[in-house]
Amino acid sequence: MRRPTARPIANHALAVSLITAVLPHILKSIFDQTRPDRRGIPISGKSRDAFPSGHAVHMGAIASAADLLPRGPRRAVRAVAIGLSLTRIVLLAHWASDVVVGFALGAAVERIMRPRGLGRRRARRRP
Repeated sequence: MRRPTARPIANHALAVSLITAVLPHILKSIFDQTRPDRRGIPISGKSRDAFPSGHAVHMGAIASAADLLPRGPRRAVRAVAIGLSLTRIVLLAHWASDVVVGFALGAAVERIMRPRGLGRRRARRRP
């Protein structure tokens, strides 16, 4: 059964996903940041494509969109998003700055797109 109220949320998720998929590649072509020294660690991407972390951009957008969920799922989604982003530092795939800026960038993209995709009323946080 289709729910007509789900369509704007799905459209918003699609738009944010597309933007956060393309944006890190554009920024990586502009910024020439070398990844951390990874001796003995499997390679994760090109050595000069560290900034920003694409994973963190996606996770920041997901963590921001979690505001639309009830409290319990919201906390779980944010915990997973933060945890996955931190693995990029632990695995020496990115510097901490790459991850922090990427996460913030993803959250900013979602927040900027939210009123456009969901309208002002729906864009508000759930209690």
